[in-house]
Amino acid sequence: MQDYKTEHPFDIAMSEEQQMTWDMLRKFAETEMRPIARDAEAAGRPSDELLGKMKNLDLISLGIPEAYGGMEIAQDATSQALALEALAYGDLSLAMSLSLPMLTAKIITEHGSEEQKNELLKQYSDGSMFHVGLGINNSSIMGNASHSSVSVDESGEELMLNGTKTGIAFAEEATSFLISATSESGESNLYVLDKDTEGLEITSKEFMGLKGLPLSEINLSNCKIKTSQKLGGHNYSINFQELLDSSRIGMSAMALGVCQAVLDYVVPYTNERVAFDEPISNRQSVAFLVADMAIEIEAMRLMVYKAAALKDIGADFHKQASLTHRFAAHHGMKIGTDGVQLLGGHGFTHEHPVELWYRNLRAIGIFEAGAGV
Repeated sequence: MQDYKTEHPFDIAMSEEQQMTWDMLRKFAETEMRPIARDAEAAGRPSDELLGKMKNLDLISLGIPEAYGGMEIAQDATSQALALEALAYGDLSLAMSLSLPMLTAKIITEHGSEEQKNELLKQYSDGSMFHVGLGINNSSIMGNASHSSVSVDESGEELMLNGTKTGIAFAEEATSFLISATSESGESNLYVLDKDTEGLEITSKEFMGLKGLPLSEINLSNCKIKTSQKLGGHNYSINFQELLDSSRIGMSAMALGVCQAVLDYVVPYTNERVAFDEPISNRQSVAFLVADMAIEIEAMRLMVYKAAALKDIGADFHKQASLTHRFAAHHGMKIGTDGVQLLGGHGFTHEHPVELWYRNLRAIGIFEAGAGV
C-alpha cells in the first residue's frame, strides 16, 4: 500500500504574530482597497492617498537591513504568502502595487552588490516605492520558463541587451529597471538599467485585467551597460529558477486571496437571490458549483502554504511551487468564471465586482513566465 505521508509535514496554524498581521492586512484590504478598486481601474492607477497608506504599512522596508534605512526584520515565506493573500482579498491590482516593490526590494537586498544596495535600497527607506521597475514578465512564451525574452551579450567589455519585457508596473515613475536577461550559454540573471539608457524605449500598455495598475512594455535595442550593472556584480550569478519559484508562490497566494473574495461574495448572493419562489442556492446545480469552488480554494490554500513551508525549511520547493502556480492559474480562472456564472446577467455588469476579479485572475497564468511552461 502506498504511503501518503508527506516527507515534510507543516503546521497550517498561524502564529500569534502571523494572525495579528493577517487581521490587520485583511481589514486594510476590505476597508481601504476594495471600496476604491473601481476608481483605480477608471484612473488606471491607485490614488496617491492609498499609496500613502500602503507606505505606512512599512511592508517594503521590513526586510531591508538597518544599514540601508530598513527595519531588518526577517520574514519567512509563509508569513509573506499570508500577507499577499490578505492584501489580494481587497483587489489584485492594488495588492500588486505593493507586492512588486516588496519583491524588488527583497531581490536587491539578497543579491545586490554593496554599491547597488546603497543606491537603490535607501530610496525605499526614504519613502519611494517605484524608483525601480521590475522586468521579469516575458513578452512571448519561452520554451524554458527560466529563460528571458531579453538576451544579453557578455562577451565584450560592456554588456549588450536586446529584447522586450512586458507588464512592468509604474515604468514611467521609475528611474531604473531590474531586467532579467538570458546569455548565450542559457544562464539568466538580472541587470540594472538606468531609465535614460540609450536604446531603452517605454510604451504604455492596456491589458484585459489589472487595469488599476499602470503597466508598460520596455523594448531594449542594443542597450549597452557596464559589467558592474549586473545585479550582484560582474561575476555574480543568481539562482533564477529559485527566484521564479518564489515569485510563483507569491502570485499563487494572491490568486488565493481573490478566489476567497469571489466565494465570500457569491455565497450570500445565491442565498438571497430568489427565483421560482426560492433562493437559487436551493438548486443542486448552484449548490454543487459553490461547493466545488470551496473545495478548490481549500486545495489551493494547502498547496500555497506547503510550497512556502518547504522554502522556509530549506527544502527543494521547485516542484511544489510549479504545481501550486499551475493549480492557482487553472482553478483561479475557473472560480472567476463560476463566480460570474452564478450571478447570471448581473455577473456581466460593473454593478458587482466579480467580473473585475474574473479579469484580474486571468493574469495569474500569464505573468511570471506563465503557468503552463
